Amino acid sequence: MVKLKTFIAFATVACISLSCIKFKDADLVLHNGTIYTCDVEFSAGQAMAVKDGKILEIGPEHQILNKYSSTEKLDLKKKTVVPAFFDAHSYLLAKTLKSNALDFTSFSNVKFDNSNINYLYNVPPEKLEQINYPGYQFVIRSTSGNTISIDRKTYQAVFQKSSDKKRIIHSKDSIAVVIQYLEKNQLASYSTNRMSDELFKNGYSGCTSFGVSSSTADKIITENNPAFYHQIVLAGNTRNFQWLTKTGRVDSGTIHLKGLSYFIDGSIGSKEALLKQPYLSEETNGKLFADSFALYELPELCASLKFQLVFHAYGDAAFELAANQMGEALVSVNDNRWRIEHNQLVDTSDYEKLRSYSILPSIQPTQANPDKKEFNPSLGVKRNCSSYNFGELFAQNQFIASGSLYPIGGMNPFKQFKALLKTEKCYYPLGRKSALKSLTIWPAMLAFFDGKTGSLEIGKNADFLVLSIDPMKAPIEKLGEIKVLQTFIRGELKYSETK
Repeated sequence: MVKLKTFIAFATVACISLSCIKFKDADLVLHNGTIYTCDVEFSAGQAMAVKDGKILEIGPEHQILNKYSSTEKLDLKKKTVVPAFFDAHSYLLAKTLKSNALDFTSFSNVKFDNSNINYLYNVPPEKLEQINYPGYQFVIRSTSGNTISIDRKTYQAVFQKSSDKKRIIHSKDSIAVVIQYLEKNQLASYSTNRMSDELFKNGYSGCTSFGVSSSTADKIITENNPAFYHQIVLAGNTRNFQWLTKTGRVDSGTIHLKGLSYFIDGSIGSKEALLKQPYLSEETNGKLFADSFALYELPELCASLKFQLVFHAYGDAAFELAANQMGEALVSVNDNRWRIEHNQLVDTSDYEKLRSYSILPSIQPTQANPDKKEFNPSLGVKRNCSSYNFGELFAQNQFIASGSLYPIGGMNPFKQFKALLKTEKCYYPLGRKSALKSLTIWPAMLAFFDGKTGSLEIGKNADFLVLSIDPMKAPIEKLGEIKVLQTFIRGELKYSETK
């Protein structure tokens, strides 16, 4: 009788520990790693279960493996998993749609194509008058994008007007017409695959595209949703504003469109940033690019129409102007997610306006180091030292979003991460948790995709990366060496270093 009881007890334990347990179904279980979720608590786990492209659960190794059975298991072998990145400031779409696009800063002994219009971008404004390529068709665009030089033949084709020389164009609406002309031929063969391949191999689930024309937006939103998340922000001009007012906001799966962006000024490096005090190197306070409509009428219109308003502000006077005009329209704390881009120089007294009106800052951190090396002659040591104050920008709303500025900047997100942690004199670093969130959940939030991507949480899409090195523990000098080993979007492998 004792032996029988012992046998029954043993069988019961075996049944409970083995076959009698009903596992939950999953498509993918990854385990034996470190998984940073980037949720509110910045919690971490060792394993994660995924089904139908969504996250079922994240937790300790034993908990997940003892609860889920899956058709596929991924042994992380102690590697690190983070949410897929989101690029807060990109011109990847614009570059994809322009053939013969050349970056002036790396332009050297490159032969122009005499059968197409050549597009040269990132050109210092003072060089626009000097540069000329007789015999070739070209559009040459300044660093800020607010001025272009165009050869006479292309000018005639675009505007149906004769010209006996190259033209310099400053009008936003005229520049928009030129860009639309350049992109229209490429739109016919536009494929989202070119963008997704570039994003996924660099670890991005999506991006915010700036400088988009209404004709380009119209083409994109009528096609199937891309594999990546795509926020489209229209270039600020009359044509695009009227189109958005007529079309309305778009939120269809992986495409989001409800924003317009306007430049208040240009960059400090080109001496086009609008400053409260003059540049030391010459008697000027910079340039105001925004017209009276953008500054004094547009904010109220965007607030009433529920559009997202974006101002590009580089200098301290431009930031103050942008924040004040946004504040008058927003009145108080809100969730409109209006944003100011660049924020290179901000006066101490103006930071609190971000908090008062829930205005969110977006930065391009890899530009800080080269810019700070060049700004001393223009700004002086004291003003230069206060530039790119990431810490103060973050402190206002406990929020900051990081972007690549591609193709002017590189797409490597780990260089951005490293730049955000720099602790030398006159640098204002973030903590590692905040730095990682500035590349993941916060830019996704700016783009209105935070309910789907940007963090690893139950019910959200399984958009994650497997990394070669743990960014939360690696020495700062090693951060630039981190590689994306695998990119998963909605639980599917989209990029692998070994393939």
